[in-house]
Amino acid sequence: MNETLYIKLGSTPSAERLAAFIMAAKDEELFHMDVYGLADSWGIDRMSLLEIFLTGVHEGVFELEWEYHCALCGAVSRESLSLRDAHEGDYCAACMMDFNNALDDNIEVFFTIHPGVKNIPGEFKEKYFSVILESVKKTKKYEWKGPRTIKGMDVVNHPLFRRLFEDETLLPDQSLGIRTSAVLFTDIKGSTVMYETLGDSRAFGLVREHFRILFDSIEKNRGVAIKTIGDAVMGVFASGGDSLAASFEAQKELAAFYGRKPQEERIEVKMGIHSGPAIMVTLNGRLDYFGTTVNMAARIQGLANPGEVVFSEAVYEGDKSRKTITRYTHRLVKSQVELKGLAGSRVIYRASLV
Repeated sequence: MNETLYIKLGSTPSAERLAAFIMAAKDEELFHMDVYGLADSWGIDRMSLLEIFLTGVHEGVFELEWEYHCALCGAVSRESLSLRDAHEGDYCAACMMDFNNALDDNIEVFFTIHPGVKNIPGEFKEKYFSVILESVKKTKKYEWKGPRTIKGMDVVNHPLFRRLFEDETLLPDQSLGIRTSAVLFTDIKGSTVMYETLGDSRAFGLVREHFRILFDSIEKNRGVAIKTIGDAVMGVFASGGDSLAASFEAQKELAAFYGRKPQEERIEVKMGIHSGPAIMVTLNGRLDYFGTTVNMAARIQGLANPGEVVFSEAVYEGDKSRKTITRYTHRLVKSQVELKGLAGSRVIYRASLV
């Protein structure tokens, strides 16, 4: 089994360390494994270790469990082994009330060793639910959220989850809420003219490289590229700070890469970001995002000039956003605008690296 674990989890030092841990771990350490706790104690980036666990799920080393906590008391209303079993809302028997599910609010994810690797006694799950029941009975509340909690958004917004578990989608009539997400839209300046000037094949070769730069920057900054729309890209992040870092890094790399090319081969990109609530649904067989936040991000992108990152006040006020901005640029302009199709005026910020 030792050799099999090393093969399935990969050959990186972190994967080998995890395999060694599994071999030596007690049963209680393999039930609802403390992924973020292990990452912190080993000095490993949390998302990197989460990637190894997701690989392990795909290879049959772990089971991935989704738990739906009551939004009021915190008790587990339902659990499943697949996102396809998720519902827009659930019912709490303890509170006798319906509640809505949100990926970044009340949905928790656990990794437990797969029974095919090691069979964990059922007493651990029994004890887990017993503790919850006792807490709700005594205090009307089960405090499940903590600094090492893995929320549903952590998994769904991980690029590797999208690649390995393409069939893990919601049923057509279901959706899941997201309390806060930062949505990025990009578009190329004058792509139609470029295709006409250079020809389809040559132009698309340049556009394809621009996709690579954007996708890499999005993934390196804890985001996921949701889709391309022609030459445009839509990305989603859990925080505004991450979306800004991805955008600035992409603009920097785009300028460096295309700045060395002849004028007719240079690609300049306009970027817009907005942060707020959204819903996740299945569209065209893939997980996608919709809602006012998505619409506003697209509208804000339409205001950007080539090489600019334009973002809303919600992004600017986000956690770590200002530190991120000052790390990349001091060229920031605040203005008030009206967005097409949306009532009222909005505050936006324009940022450029040069």
